[in-house]
Amino acid sequence: MTPYARLMAEQWPTGTFGHAQPPTPPKPHTEPWTTEEQAQHLADLTAALNGWHDPSEQAEHKRTRHLRLIPTTQPDAA
Repeated sequence: MTPYARLMAEQWPTGTFGHAQPPTPPKPHTEPWTTEEQAQHLADLTAALNGWHDPSEQAEHKRTRHLRLIPTTQPDAA
């Protein structure tokens, strides 16, 4: 076997230095939701969020603006 063939026969380096870190486990397979499960989940979320408002939205409306427009009479000030 030639040196080039031996080099090409080697595996690509993984960076784990002899598999010092265990391989990551495969992700568990989850079944897709049925139409009934999706409808129930949507109903639960809608009921939980009914009437809820983000308090930061109301607080933002109460703040005064820091920037304001200063009128100018110069024609080239755009």
